[in-house]
Amino acid sequence: MSLIMTLSDKNLSAEDIKNAEEELSLKLPEPYKFFLLQNNGGVPEKCAIDFQAKKLRLQGDDIKFFFSIGGRVTNDIKYKNKPMNNLLPQGLIYIANTHSSNFIILSTREDSYGQIFYKDHEFEDQTPFDPINNKLPESIVKIADDFDEFIAKLYDPDE
Repeated sequence: MSLIMTLSDKNLSAEDIKNAEEELSLKLPEPYKFFLLQNNGGVPEKCAIDFQAKKLRLQGDDIKFFFSIGGRVTNDIKYKNKPMNNLLPQGLIYIANTHSSNFIILSTREDSYGQIFYKDHEFEDQTPFDPINNKLPESIVKIADDFDEFIAKLYDPDE
């Protein structure tokens, strides 16, 4: 997984990630932990991603920045995913923000562990999160089976 990042936060240790996992009461997938150790958030050079989201009337979006651990409070994964801030189904966490103020989310749930989703912040969900039966809330669209696949789909919008 090669991704050129700018504006990453301070370097992390495995212990920092373990502490964040304990604070959030979840287990992060290994490819995402590797990304955090290498980059700890930041702005990706390859930021565009295409996906089909008919219900959202979208064909993709651009990543504005990946959240970090221990960085600025508003960009910190632990802050973004505290119960008072988190409107996601249990086990899903915010990992990035898009230029359109939407989110990239990661599943730590048993039924979809490691999968990456896109969440539109403007939709009010009526449907429960049930990926096993291929049912997702109105605001959520699956974009990759795992973090490595998600990173591989990113491209430079100027190319």
